[in-house]
Amino acid sequence: MTAMPLEQLVEALRGGVISLLSDGGAAEWLVSGAELLDCPEALGTTAPGHLLLGVGLDVADRDALGAALRTAADHSCALAVKCPTPPPPEVSAQVARAGVPVLAVDPQVPWTRVQRLVTTILAARAAVAEPGGEATGGDLFSLANAVAGIVGGAVAIMDTQQVVVAYSNLPDQPIDETRRRGILGRRVPEDALADHLDREVWVSDTVVRRHRAGDLPRTAVVIRAGEDVLGSLWVAFPDEAAASDCGPTLQEAARVAALHMLALRRQVDAEQESRDRALRHALEGRSGQDDPPGGVRLPAVLVGLAEAVGVRGGEESWEAGTAARRRAALLRALDLAVLDGRSLGYEPAAALLGDRVYVLLPTAGSGSVSTGVLLDHLLDRARHSLHRSFTAVDSPTVGTTSALLAARRDIDAALDHLRERCAGSGAYHAEDLRPELVLRRLVGAVREDAELRTGIAERLRAHDAEHGTDYCATLLTYLRHFGDVAAASAELHIHQNTLRLRLRRAEQLFDVSLADPTRRLLLTLELTALAGSSEASPTD
Repeated sequence: MTAMPLEQLVEALRGGVISLLSDGGAAEWLVSGAELLDCPEALGTTAPGHLLLGVGLDVADRDALGAALRTAADHSCALAVKCPTPPPPEVSAQVARAGVPVLAVDPQVPWTRVQRLVTTILAARAAVAEPGGEATGGDLFSLANAVAGIVGGAVAIMDTQQVVVAYSNLPDQPIDETRRRGILGRRVPEDALADHLDREVWVSDTVVRRHRAGDLPRTAVVIRAGEDVLGSLWVAFPDEAAASDCGPTLQEAARVAALHMLALRRQVDAEQESRDRALRHALEGRSGQDDPPGGVRLPAVLVGLAEAVGVRGGEESWEAGTAARRRAALLRALDLAVLDGRSLGYEPAAALLGDRVYVLLPTAGSGSVSTGVLLDHLLDRARHSLHRSFTAVDSPTVGTTSALLAARRDIDAALDHLRERCAGSGAYHAEDLRPELVLRRLVGAVREDAELRTGIAERLRAHDAEHGTDYCATLLTYLRHFGDVAAASAELHIHQNTLRLRLRRAEQLFDVSLADPTRRLLLTLELTALAGSSEASPTD
């Protein structure tokens, strides 16, 4: 793999992914690969000029950071660490003394992404440096037309999400129904997905011949940059004979296409980061000067995800998991939500705030599936890929930023309610939970504002505490069962006559009027607020 000046690599990874923390002579430093710092076996054979990724390294630990810096110096390598910018002064001083280049990685960027970006950028540079690599001008449509003119077939280039990103449009090209529908919809047609995703195509290092019943014969080649798969190039031929002897041309075309698709991926990543930043600012009630024009895309549906409570399928419970593990799971869920949204036709924005992931799905997008189907798909993938269960709540369509903030409040209240109820993982609708959310807000207001209380619940609680009675629980259970003595006594595990006696005594002692609808409503709210039950948690 061709070496690349470290400063150019840092510049290529712009957009908040990585920055130079200490140059250590970076102007003359060349990077030829990336290696994990926590793999001693690999480091034993690591050539000078690699970028060591400090996976799991805590820069606040002076001894651990010192050992990592010495390892980098011993192997003539640069070091990348997860670190905020600007770093703490003591960290800056320690890395400055080391004499090796140190890069700061955004703490929210997964190490897997950093490794992939470094590898693909170096691989793309190697492709340009090889003979014939200069012929990378133009765009993917020009490349598709050039290849079509050489091999005599109709070319289509797809990314890893099965989106048709370019296609040839020369006159008199062979065409069948699958190609026609793919170009019109800019996606691989549903009935052709199985053939398109056939494992033989994606693991091969050479061209693969495919001929699906009812379609023209095709030849496919995977587009790669290093070990990273960027997409695939397909050519439809008028007949089997025309598809022969085009392998070298298609492999060279795939190599050139990788450079264009790498640039396209970086553009998509930059746009995604811009949308994510705008959503985060909007959900926090602030606008950023660096937000994209127009801010978040509305109208849209807002979705909130939180890790489900309890052990399901051998998973670690939400309560038992450490904060670091929970955050890592949420970051992976955020990445998965974006990928799922893209693959199903949306242009989502996503943000991690606290212990929740928020995803905005514009309704004006080209999504071919409903948000409900997308959520079911996402939750299923999270269970199988992340081995975690999530609870998701979606909002109705919102059209303004003020409505977006209100939707977040509703989603947060719904997720709190579902967590306190120990509800199972799955997708829920905020509108379906509206009665519970209104009750939570009413009870929260009653608890916080003494002017909204008659004071009778406090008198009942004081009497219970002084005399060892249980009037609060008795009355609340009775009221929640709408005066059904049999159901209330069964829940309280007392005789029905005992319940009737307690109710009469409460009316006599505390002037409780259970026959008055207004007093019954107020007493229910006050007792619920006093009990600290799930409905009682304030949400605003």
